[in-house]
Amino acid sequence: MNSQARQEAVIGKKVIDPADWIGDDLKADQRWIINLTEDDLDAMLAVAKTIRSKIGDDPNALMALPAEAFDFGAFSEKIKAIKAELKDGLGAVLVRGLSLDKIDPIDAASIYWGLGRHLGTACSNNAEGDVFGHVTDTGKTQRDAKSRGYQTREEMAFHCDQSSIVGLLCVRTPQSGGVSKITSSIALHNTMLARSPESVKIMSEPFYWTKHGEMNEGEDGFYQSPVFNFLDGKLCTSLGPTHIRKGHDFPEVPDLTPAQLHALALAKEIAEEQHYGMLLQRGDMQFLNNSVVLHTRTEYQDWPEPGRKRLLWRLWLVDPAIRPLTPYIKQWGAGVKVTATKERIVL
Repeated sequence: MNSQARQEAVIGKKVIDPADWIGDDLKADQRWIINLTEDDLDAMLAVAKTIRSKIGDDPNALMALPAEAFDFGAFSEKIKAIKAELKDGLGAVLVRGLSLDKIDPIDAASIYWGLGRHLGTACSNNAEGDVFGHVTDTGKTQRDAKSRGYQTREEMAFHCDQSSIVGLLCVRTPQSGGVSKITSSIALHNTMLARSPESVKIMSEPFYWTKHGEMNEGEDGFYQSPVFNFLDGKLCTSLGPTHIRKGHDFPEVPDLTPAQLHALALAKEIAEEQHYGMLLQRGDMQFLNNSVVLHTRTEYQDWPEPGRKRLLWRLWLVDPAIRPLTPYIKQWGAGVKVTATKERIVL
């Protein structure tokens, strides 16, 4: 784990950054995991009670409330520590111990939303306007040009989402599988630089990315962004191999070159070598800085009963102060929106 202070990141050189770690580092030093105490839970329940008196049973009313409406009392200091860890630390935080069995879904939503409001500005995850993205199996496959991995139960490639921070609240676990894996994109860059400097150069040039059909009529279905972005002296990584491959499938876009395919394959190999794996438990809240941490999950098998199917609530949170926004994040910097999009919260 790199404990050195961040230095200016320069293309072609090893990046010195606190977010440079491998899985064994996270296993040995678990300061990034916050186990909620009784006092923490009491503070959260007090927030939920206050917010419930304002919104009743309407989760959409949460969107109108400012961050100040969510007063977490003494837990506010831990929220500041969470944001500091995401911005200038490891880039990953796991908050563990919210007992969903003891509270209503609307109260869990209030706690999760309120925590998110103190970390950034929430935005829609899809063209339908869902601000709580439902990460669950909808029967789709990633082979479909217009589907996204979170809508399937298939194994996904290491990637980052299109926001400064991504939050995941585990509402229901699968029958088996679904291991959450995270890896440092700073460490990935440095390892790739040592093994294949040419691949780092290639990953620092633009690729074409698909919009998954989430656009207005007449717009291009793709856009461009590098994987490794050097912005304001910081390395800001945007990786989505499936998005990239689908982007290069458009007939008017050049095919991926052998060198580009090699670089993407090497990134996959390094990410797998250096990752940390965990099973998210019901009530866990995982927050990741998308510019320095990649994530994925393995294939999973679901329960046969619809009401038991694996479900995570996803928050996309934007704050340019966390890290400069890459072209990938800027593409949906205000959330996935088309003309017909109306933001909503569905529980």
